[in-house]
Amino acid sequence: MTMLRTLSRLPSPKFDQQLATGDTHLDQYLQALDAELVGAKTVRNHTLAAVREQLIAQKTSSIADGTEATTASLAAVQQLGPAAARGQAQRQERRAFYVNMMLSTGLPYAVFMTLFSFSSETTQESSWSGYIAMFMFYFLFFGNVMAAYLTFGQAPAKTTQRIESLEPGETLEVFSPPASKAAAAILMLLMLFVGSAALLGIFNIGFMASTHLAVNLFMVYIACTGILGATIVNNRLLVQGDTLIKQSLFSRQVIPLTRLVAVEPAPGWQAWFRIGFGQRYILHFCDAGGGSIKTSLILNHEMHNSEQLLTLLQQKVK
Repeated sequence: MTMLRTLSRLPSPKFDQQLATGDTHLDQYLQALDAELVGAKTVRNHTLAAVREQLIAQKTSSIADGTEATTASLAAVQQLGPAAARGQAQRQERRAFYVNMMLSTGLPYAVFMTLFSFSSETTQESSWSGYIAMFMFYFLFFGNVMAAYLTFGQAPAKTTQRIESLEPGETLEVFSPPASKAAAAILMLLMLFVGSAALLGIFNIGFMASTHLAVNLFMVYIACTGILGATIVNNRLLVQGDTLIKQSLFSRQVIPLTRLVAVEPAPGWQAWFRIGFGQRYILHFCDAGGGSIKTSLILNHEMHNSEQLLTLLQQKVK
């Protein structure tokens, strides 16, 4: 095990015994898989819990078909494949997520802080090389810190419902947990302070009065998008039968899924020009006349049941 993998597993590097099944063969596989994974206990357990369910379901199915218990356990383990291969897949997924989080958190923060520093009279005399160095410091420091926390310290969104076990008429609900709402409240307060200071600066009031008009306007724009984007934590997505309901602070949209023809991620550049924190998806529909219409929805890695919603939408595609 490499040093970086070991560090990423802190502060709880050992296998969580609560995931033990009581079956020697299954538990040995889970422990071997855990040794291959990166991240803190909550992150590793996200993968382990899913694999545990697969192992138990496969063993149960084999026993129901008349297979002896030990043979069923060995067959379940064999069907899932080597633990090393599954561990490598998780590490690759976490690596890609790390890079994505570093770019999506580090770049906006670096732009924001560099502009904020530029607004100070004492920094206006700095050279362009000084601003570039400042930008790179903010990008690398904040980007790496946030990426490390989100990748190795914070577990992916929980799955509180599974589409295969939904009862007829039961609603699949996608929502943000309380921790996300608390973080959004802090962000909104920070953006409100910065936006207010920049807005006053436009009218030559306050400590940003000496800042260039274009910088103040951009800071107001950043603050407004931050405040509005953070409201995503209040969004709820509900799937009732063949209907998707999008609820937010400002609207409620009912979308029939019977005419859904495609679900695809929005182009990455839209993240810089559209309001909202998370991955934007485009839903394509055909109308009664055969024409094409589309709408969008935003999902992020903190929203519970978001993966189940994506799977369900793909199943609804005609």
